[in-house]
Amino acid sequence: MPVTTVSPICEPVRREVARATTLAKEAHGAIEDAARLRNANRRARRDLRRRATQVRRAMDGCTTQVDRFHALRSIPPAGSDGSRSVDPAVWLLHVRYARTRCVQDRAVLVDEYRAYALALARRFQRDLEPAEDLAQVAMEALLLALDRFDPDRRLPFPAFATPTIVGALKRHYRDVGWAVRVPRRIHEIAGPARAAADRLAMELGRQPTVPEVAEAIGVTVEQLLEANDATHARAVTSLDAPIDEARSQLDVLGASDPGMRRAEDRVALRQALSELDERDRDLLRLYFFDELSQTQIAARYGVSQMQVSRWLSSALRRLRGRMPNT
Repeated sequence: MPVTTVSPICEPVRREVARATTLAKEAHGAIEDAARLRNANRRARRDLRRRATQVRRAMDGCTTQVDRFHALRSIPPAGSDGSRSVDPAVWLLHVRYARTRCVQDRAVLVDEYRAYALALARRFQRDLEPAEDLAQVAMEALLLALDRFDPDRRLPFPAFATPTIVGALKRHYRDVGWAVRVPRRIHEIAGPARAAADRLAMELGRQPTVPEVAEAIGVTVEQLLEANDATHARAVTSLDAPIDEARSQLDVLGASDPGMRRAEDRVALRQALSELDERDRDLLRLYFFDELSQTQIAARYGVSQMQVSRWLSSALRRLRGRMPNT
């Protein structure tokens, strides 16, 4: 039987094949080890996320309890009848928003106080000011008040927010509510003057006079009249605004001023009075300007009422004779 011999050339190939097989087995083992590590890493991450969620929930529960305790401690005191002016649930939102500045909590608080802010805006609506503009100003001021509110002061939020909202509405009227810019002192008089006029009308049962309103707000009559005149600058009228069915404002601009004729008459009267003697001027002043009766004038001159009547008739006749077109 023939003996098979291995060629010396095949021996190195067989060793390389054996080494490659060993390396392949080692690589396969490394891949399996990496897969096991990867799976272990995934399980560790999942476990870490689960534990983090548990910790977060536990912390949220603790902070919720802290917020509730803080809310119970800082809520405004009840009234004399035992009733609270603040809803505890709403106050808890205030406490939580002051701590977290959560936009969702602020949105809920805005919805809670929206009607209150809009009611303040309606109180200030007058003249031709659009209601939408006032509502926007009031809502912006409400957001500012929510951001500045501190529950630890134990003050109901409406009491804190009202000055902020009212101040914003007043500034809106002062800055953009006037067609013509007027001095600040006019604003400081116009508002109190309206409030004083309404109050005095209720107290007196009639419309108050200008001196009464001026005395009530502590200003002079001239200052009050100046403020009243300036309030016409709140709005302007278009030249195309209709007066009636056939005319507009533009049609009557430049028309004859009836006061011009009266001015001419006053100039003529002053000239004619200067030509009268002193007694006639005195008689006319006492009777027409001081509104004294003929009897009272007669007592001053020591004559009869009939004599005063004759003097007045004579003075008026001479006055008419010196005035043109009479």
